[in-house]
Amino acid sequence: MKRLHAEWGDRVYFVDVLVRQGHPGPAVPPYRTDGAKQRDAERYRDEEAVPWPVAIDDLAGSVHAHYGLLADPVFLIGTDGRVAFYNYWTHVPTLHRALGHLMDLNGAGTVGASKAVHPLATVAGGWRAIERGLPQSFRDLETAMPGSASSLWLGHQVRGVLAPVAFTARPWPARVKSGATTVAGALLLAGAYLWLQHTRAQRLRAPAAARL
Repeated sequence: MKRLHAEWGDRVYFVDVLVRQGHPGPAVPPYRTDGAKQRDAERYRDEEAVPWPVAIDDLAGSVHAHYGLLADPVFLIGTDGRVAFYNYWTHVPTLHRALGHLMDLNGAGTVGASKAVHPLATVAGGWRAIERGLPQSFRDLETAMPGSASSLWLGHQVRGVLAPVAFTARPWPARVKSGATTVAGALLLAGAYLWLQHTRAQRLRAPAAARL
């Protein structure tokens, strides 16, 4: 997103909205007060050097609910105050194209939506989202979607290889995009395999522990 901001920040107003603690853990419990949420927003802004404003939703999640309770969306709002485009799964190259189309309409109008899944950036950079909530965040995410947390850890280990493709603002050629998606898919499968092996090992140990 910082690369997108570098290209469009002089024409487009960027803002993050912190809606909830997505992957809580002992060091990052769910928000109980507006003050706690505000402090976490400031921490995120400072630690990640976010160059645009970071706002917070209320504790009831009113803004999140109004915009559909999606997990990782981006909405483009035109100069007419209407949603011009929404991205179900944040994908910077898709947003770059959508911004170009919106500018062709002089900043107002409808340029569609994208529900496509783009896992590469999440695999390459998603580990930081759960790292502060360990071990609970890892366990909860892995239980909800087997292999997902493991794939984030694996992606973090090879981040240097994935980053040039994963964190680009402009669309890559189809051949490069296909290869990168294949790598991301392989990491997801590897993560799922590791989780299944871990679960199987736990089940095999359980009877022995019970006999003790």
